[in-house]
Amino acid sequence: MNASLDGTDRQWSVSLIQTKMIPPRLPSGCVQRHALLERIRERPPRSITVVTAPAGFGKTTLLAGWREALLAQEHPVAWLSLDGEDDDPQLFGAYLVAALARASAEMACQAQQLLNKDALTPIKTVTSVLLNGIAACGRSVFLVLDDVDRLTAKPVLAIVSRLLRYVPENMLVLLGARGEPAFRLGQLTAPEKLMRINADDLRFSIDEARAFFDQTGTVPLDRTSVELLNGATEGWVAGLQLASLALKQVGDAARLANNLAGTSSGIDRYLNDTVLAHLPPPMLKFLMYTSILERLSPAVCNAIMGGGSGSGEKLDWLERHNVFIRPLDETQDWYRYHALLSEALRCRLIRLMPQQVPLLHHRASQWLAGARLWPEAVRHALAAGEFEQAAQWAENCAMEMLERGDPYALLGWIRKLPPDVVQGRLRLHLAKAWALALLLQTSSATKEIRVVAHELDRKRRDDPGKVDKAAVAEINAIRAMIAANSDDSERALELGRAAEASLVSVAPWVKRYAQTAQFCGLMYRGRFDEIRCIWNIANEQMEQSQQPMYSDLNRHAMYGHAALLHGELSEARRIFEEALERAENGLGHFSSCTVMVAGSLASIYYECNDLPRARKLIKGRTTIALEVSRLGALVRHTLATSRLLWRDGEKGAALAILEDGRQVAANRQWLRLKVACDAETVRLLLVDGNVARARQIADELSASVPMMCEGRAGSAVETWASYCLLQARVLIAEDHADEAVPLLERSLETVEPIGLRFHETVISVLLSRALEQCGASERALVALGRALCIGRASGMINSFVDEGQPVRVLLQRFRHVLGDVSNVETAYVDRLLAAFDDRCGSAAASSPSQSVKSVPMSSDVLSVRELEVLTCVGRGLSNKEIGRSLKLAPETVKWHLKNIFEKLDVSSRIEAVQRVFGSGDREGRAAM
Repeated sequence: MNASLDGTDRQWSVSLIQTKMIPPRLPSGCVQRHALLERIRERPPRSITVVTAPAGFGKTTLLAGWREALLAQEHPVAWLSLDGEDDDPQLFGAYLVAALARASAEMACQAQQLLNKDALTPIKTVTSVLLNGIAACGRSVFLVLDDVDRLTAKPVLAIVSRLLRYVPENMLVLLGARGEPAFRLGQLTAPEKLMRINADDLRFSIDEARAFFDQTGTVPLDRTSVELLNGATEGWVAGLQLASLALKQVGDAARLANNLAGTSSGIDRYLNDTVLAHLPPPMLKFLMYTSILERLSPAVCNAIMGGGSGSGEKLDWLERHNVFIRPLDETQDWYRYHALLSEALRCRLIRLMPQQVPLLHHRASQWLAGARLWPEAVRHALAAGEFEQAAQWAENCAMEMLERGDPYALLGWIRKLPPDVVQGRLRLHLAKAWALALLLQTSSATKEIRVVAHELDRKRRDDPGKVDKAAVAEINAIRAMIAANSDDSERALELGRAAEASLVSVAPWVKRYAQTAQFCGLMYRGRFDEIRCIWNIANEQMEQSQQPMYSDLNRHAMYGHAALLHGELSEARRIFEEALERAENGLGHFSSCTVMVAGSLASIYYECNDLPRARKLIKGRTTIALEVSRLGALVRHTLATSRLLWRDGEKGAALAILEDGRQVAANRQWLRLKVACDAETVRLLLVDGNVARARQIADELSASVPMMCEGRAGSAVETWASYCLLQARVLIAEDHADEAVPLLERSLETVEPIGLRFHETVISVLLSRALEQCGASERALVALGRALCIGRASGMINSFVDEGQPVRVLLQRFRHVLGDVSNVETAYVDRLLAAFDDRCGSAAASSPSQSVKSVPMSSDVLSVRELEVLTCVGRGLSNKEIGRSLKLAPETVKWHLKNIFEKLDVSSRIEAVQRVFGSGDREGRAAM
């Protein structure tokens, strides 16, 4: 279990403690609590049982006995003992999945894959996948969470609450706690599904106490003596065990019973008098020294005692003499002291030998680090006051954690360190900045980079000849990534080039992120040729690894996005299909990278009129996309999803996903996403004849977008194009096409020089409509011909079809002009007309409803006001518009939406609308 601890050993593994997923082994001759076990067995499906009692009442023993009885019936039973270290959502999620995987690998395999290979996937998604796996396994599943009251962090409590609220029908949960858990059990399940067992239920009866004394084999007792002792301890199991130990010295049950009265309030005294005072001095010293550990093994105890090899014998002696110790596994490699004994020993250690405490924690941390049990190693290092050591361990392996895409764990470790220790560590600040940038927390990432840059500048002034060039290169790479995430494509290009041009050798994954940032900038400069050149060189030099890398998949996604915008749909499709296969095989169906790639590929399938494949890619992934996708990928995912839903007659859901996109845009300050969602909302509103609301959206945007985007270079060009399309559609609907024409022509002059052929096609199609409405029929056909030329080369279909009947009429006239000549141009026009015919046929068959209608179940779940709010959501209204419609304050609307999401177990408007108003089969519940 030893390993190098110097700075060259940079492997980091947040090892899970396997014994936390195994209950303490039941002692031989353990008294069976038949009545309590029978009460638990009678619980209905999907129920929760909570056993709450102070230490020493046999809570864990009861739960372990229940587990053994279920295992005897060959049921899968998962066990998880919780402690303060589990107050981290990622770590708790990892333990939860691992515990259920031990019970049944099959039901937890998908969730396990996500956790092991894609730490960026939201933990809520992981638990949802886990619950779905349990529901689909076809067996009754049982979960025990012991010491659940030790969880206090809100994110972890939210996971547990959600788990309990949405327990599958084939699952039962038992909770063990010393006090009331921090979540409200009564709000998580129906009253008949919740059973409580408390300290009074756990108190031993006279018969159980007699069985206990008979099995301990200390001093023979008659029933009267048993009654005296059980009465004195009030049936408290730990008190009975103390009595059993004390009888060896006292011998008189009546005198002992008198002394034991009120034991629970004087446990320290009685542990001292009954247990500790009678131990040999070396054994007492061993107990005190090792009491700092949450769990013990002979090896770690040897290390704490300063060497030697006698700890195994001591642990075995303690178990044989019933000194409040239990083995945690069948092989007796790990033990745990009873909480009562552990607390008493620690108090005695601090009182009698305070100077030894830091040394003991130091020895523990060194051994645990050597065994790669990092959570415990860092905790003991901090307890020893060795903050620099804890920081060094985190710093040594921070970049490897990031390379495998594990920013949550890294940030968790850094949060544990004192700020002044982190302050002077540039590599740790760099790692933190990377982690925040990967999580799209751009403002926090920028703040961290400023700290590093300031420190580097200070060092450069102090010693001009000593510059950390590698750190400078990484700063540029992180800033390039932040710029790309902030939609500042020009700065992303500048910084990406600076990072890659550095002569310093940086990690390959850092270089890939720098190239991704360059792609972001180059695509809006019309330099797809340069993007392709970088791409080809990178592929020739790419290390041959079977393990998908986040940096590589992100670079794939950006390259595919650039190809899409430049009209290279076949190339984009190939790239996204390759990336999707790698991501699904390596990371899983619902991983963050898989979802990001799937949304972009779905938009291509939709454009090429391959609707079944597009639907398959979108299904169950939209909520995850809203949480984790980068800007370009989320634009494509949101628009494709909305159009698919509208095609399927789910108008409320189509508008709801666009509002979801607007909410993400507001939170992340992504103007390009907001305008794209607004433009699509306007298009759908006009299809439905709602010109007034479309005009309202157009007017609101006109106050800010031109000033921010018109005439600007970079990605602002795409935002400006979306804005021009939006305004032109409203003008056409208001019969002011003459005003729409110059706006669209200006937009064409912006996108055409930089090769945004996809946008050039869409704008040209709408321009042909506007020109036709103005009576300029010849010019309309010229504009349409321009769109057809690009569309034919790219394979675009639905950008024409979604413009509706006016474009169909124009296409028919264009086809008539072409005559009977058979060539690729006529074949393409015929294909478009056939797609129009197919859409008309499917629309007639589906006969979508024009308004949302509540399904009966909704009234049982949602209040009347909540249904009113959700009906407004189904109309695509924003929070502000809902407030105006229902005369509610914006904060009240947010509060209602939060309640709606919790009650329906959803995370987005689209899910809520589909759950209550729509069929819900498009998105499914796979990712909740």
